[in-house]
Amino acid sequence: MLRARLALAVVALAACTSGVVAAEDARIDEAACVAFGSEKAELDKTKIADDIEKGADWGKDNLAPERLIQIKRYIYLEERLTFRCPNVLAAAAVRQMEEQARLKALAALERERLWLERLQKIPPPERKPETMVARIKAAQDPGVPPLPERKSQ
Repeated sequence: MLRARLALAVVALAACTSGVVAAEDARIDEAACVAFGSEKAELDKTKIADDIEKGADWGKDNLAPERLIQIKRYIYLEERLTFRCPNVLAAAAVRQMEEQARLKALAALERERLWLERLQKIPPPERKPETMVARIKAAQDPGVPPLPERKSQ
């Protein structure tokens, strides 16, 4: 009888827990995701990532309790944006990729402009002075046989 009650209590507890987990797994609406993103951006401005990189032990020893609360909130927001707001995260990734492509295209245009600018600054080579033989060849009549070519040694 005690085992039956214990088993019933475990099943009831498992059912309650699964209901809470199912509620947590639900996606967040887009407005909340945007709010989370803006709040995370504000925390990013305070260079909170530098404090996080230094580790938990360093943070416990060197940071004020308010800053630790901010770090906890930052981690919470990051998890929400990553796992509960995939559309917002995907849109941000697409915007970032578009911006990188735009910057690459601008850099390519700037390289081409500089190349053309440098190409225009190169002076053309000097022409070889016209020799007497070349003038004679140009002045010959079509009926006169050409002068013999000089062979190089």
